[in-house]
Amino acid sequence: MSVGVLLVTHDNVGSSLLESLELMWEKPLPLPVKVLPIRHENNPVEFRYHAKNLCQSLNQGQGVLVLTDLFAATPCRIASDLITNCRVRVVAGVNLPMLVKIMNYSNKDLDSLANIAVSGGCQGVLDVNSALK
Repeated sequence: MSVGVLLVTHDNVGSSLLESLELMWEKPLPLPVKVLPIRHENNPVEFRYHAKNLCQSLNQGQGVLVLTDLFAATPCRIASDLITNCRVRVVAGVNLPMLVKIMNYSNKDLDSLANIAVSGGCQGVLDVNSALK
């Protein structure tokens, strides 16, 4: 059993990140990942229903790490609603380095993966000019 990963993001942000990760990985991902793209033309209540169903389908007993793109935006609010209904940890600010990092530590528990996600996301943001000096 492993932790599931749910990307709840604006439009195609999550799908694009997942596609990039799958191209880099060149083998099946070690964690199950699903994407819920939030489109503004739809009703947020609908998305809450879909988020809960995706969360339940991803939870194999270890919980679900829910990654969202922008804190306090609609996808984050929808993801945050899962906290009361599902065994989840929600982390905002998803980026590709974060996804790579959690895939490299796929054997960790939900709380550890949430911390690894934050760490990987932060470590992946740097000033390249300064790093190359």
